[in-house]
Amino acid sequence: MSRYNIAYFKILLALLLFPFIALSQQPTVQTFIDKNDILIGQQIQYKVKASFPTGAFNVHWLSLPDSIAHFELVDKSKIDSSFDNNKTVLQQTITLTSFDSGRWNTPAFLINFDPVHDDTTINIFSDSIPINVGYATPDSTNQLRDIKPIYEVTIKSYFWYFFAVAVLILLLVGYFLWRYFKNRKKEPELQFKSRLSAYDEAMQELGKLKKLDLQNSEGLRQYHSSLARIFKWYLSRNQKINILNKTTGDVLVLLSNSNLSANITSSAATALRCGDAVKFAKYLPEATESEACLNEIVKIINAIHVPNPLN
Repeated sequence: MSRYNIAYFKILLALLLFPFIALSQQPTVQTFIDKNDILIGQQIQYKVKASFPTGAFNVHWLSLPDSIAHFELVDKSKIDSSFDNNKTVLQQTITLTSFDSGRWNTPAFLINFDPVHDDTTINIFSDSIPINVGYATPDSTNQLRDIKPIYEVTIKSYFWYFFAVAVLILLLVGYFLWRYFKNRKKEPELQFKSRLSAYDEAMQELGKLKKLDLQNSEGLRQYHSSLARIFKWYLSRNQKINILNKTTGDVLVLLSNSNLSANITSSAATALRCGDAVKFAKYLPEATESEACLNEIVKIINAIHVPNPLN
């Protein structure tokens, strides 16, 4: 073969292979879908795959609109990238559904490829694929079918649970009431049994007080404490009530409601309040003042005993 023929053959071969070489350098976009027929509300997986020479293009990936006619966007995956034989592969899966019955075409999404060394942008759309959206095939047998199987229902009565709880509460309430009344301090009943009358017993006890030593604080406190107790004990026996735990004010109210004169009530107040001062305020009166208190109590008892106004 001559040199001329060889050169001619090479030129012819280059011309034949050029379209394929040029085509291999161009980006490509492929579209895949998992099903073409769906029921209303079912989902379809719409996958877009783009491949191009690595480093040759800047890719502006597809942008999903806010709304798609006849379709609803359910989800979209992240853009996955891989490299193979100096080619970059980008792919993304878009999940769509439809609630409109009919035959609808999926939208075609635009992907821009900007060449690194060229100003001409290559725009490629993904495929628009027809999708049949329909209803489930009706049952022609006209048989009625339960939506769910029938379950046996067991009716459980809680009456005995509530009854047991009520009994337990009543037992607890009864127990606490029993404890309360058992532990409550009962006021001791006043025993008036004595061989002496109320008047004679009071005078006898007051006579014993006169023998106490009033020169020391302990004797004074015992003196006034006993003086108030003897007077209250006399009134208790006279009235057949227990006033031992009554305050000085209560005793004076009792005396003021009697037919005693105001002077006698005032004398009782002086004697009893002196005893309160000794007991609560640590007051230490003179011996003459203490003896005067006893004499006042004697006068009051005599006044009550002779005219007997409280009976």
